[in-house]
Order: sequence, then structure tokens, then C-alpha cells
Amino acid sequence: MRQVRQLIDWIYALITGHPLLFWACMLINLFGVVWGGIVWYGPMLASSPAWAWIFIPDCPAAALYATIAFILLRYGRQVPWFTAFAAFACIKYGLWTLAFWTRHWLGAGTVEPLELMLFVSHIGLTCEGVLLATRIGPLGMTARAAVAAFFSLSILVDYGLGFHPPLTWVVTPTFALWTAVILTSVLGFWLTRPSLVVAQRAEALGLQVPRE
Repeated sequence: MRQVRQLIDWIYALITGHPLLFWACMLINLFGVVWGGIVWYGPMLASSPAWAWIFIPDCPAAALYATIAFILLRYGRQVPWFTAFAAFACIKYGLWTLAFWTRHWLGAGTVEPLELMLFVSHIGLTCEGVLLATRIGPLGMTARAAVAAFFSLSILVDYGLGFHPPLTWVVTPTFALWTAVILTSVLGFWLTRPSLVVAQRAEALGLQVPRE
């Protein structure tokens, strides 16, 4: 695990330490926000009530959160709850999309270029979430639980009220629902486990703790 953490730290330093590379990544993110928000979720947003908009464009919103979080971190404006929120969103929706397309391809038997592009881009989204997850500053249990609760609420809105992402003829609502439930449960457990809170508080006090 130490070697993995060192690799993550190296990648983070590489991206944030080189302005050209950093802003290129941020522009790619913003392109995904605009394209996904208009092309993939645009029709759904247009036909949905305004109160539901925050729950609808899952991946474009996650990319936007990540962009803001990375910019804040790069310029020394650490906002731990928002970093945790962005990391949770990127990992959850990135992995959900990878599962979505894998299930679709297994049933459809064909892989279209656009689908492959979306798959690869969401690997990137997931990796952004992992990078951000290692940059969450000291954060109390209440804030951590609130982040997990928001993404639990999003499941209710998506699948209880019918605002889930567009699905293909292969991917059923049941599959989409349980994928979201599993990912949210695992990430929620990771974010709220007491050992993580204790370790980060110790780091804030300058104590030596093993890095996960």
C-alpha cells in the first residue's frame, strides 16, 4: 500500500506542479462537464423540475466538483468537506459508468467508438477521485456522514422518483440501482470509518501515523 500511495502522490505532484499539464486537465474536465450536461443529460434536465437538477447530471457534476477541488488545492485553499464530496462523486459515478458500459457490452455484443471513449474518460474520472481522496484534510464525522448521506439521498431521487441516468436496452434499472447502492455503501463506509478520522486528526497535530 505504501508504494501505491507514493505513486498517487507522484501523479498528483506531477499534475499540480506543471501549470500547462494542470490546466490542460482542467479544460478536459470542463469539456466533459459541458458535453455531458448538454448531450447526455440535456433532454432529461429540460423535462425535470429545477429541484432535481442537482441530482441528475451525475458524471458532469462530478467532473465540475473535481475541477473546483483541484483548483482550490493547487492554490492552497483546502476545503476538506468539498474535497471529500468531489472524491466521493468521482469514484462513485466513475465506477458506476464503467460497470454500466461493461454490462451493456456483455449483453449487446458490440462496442461503439463513442461508448469506448466514454468508458476511457470515466476511468480518468475515477482516477481523479482517487487523487482527491488522498488530499482530504481533517474532517469531522458529522461532515463525513453528511457527504455519505447526500449520495444515499441521490439513490432515492434517482431510482425512487425516476431521475436515474439514461439506460440502454441491456442495462436494467435493477442493475443500475444495485450498482449505485453497493458503491455508495462501500464509499460511505470508507469515508466514515473512525480509524480514518483519528489518523487524519493525528496528522493535523503533526503525529506520525501509518499512511493508508
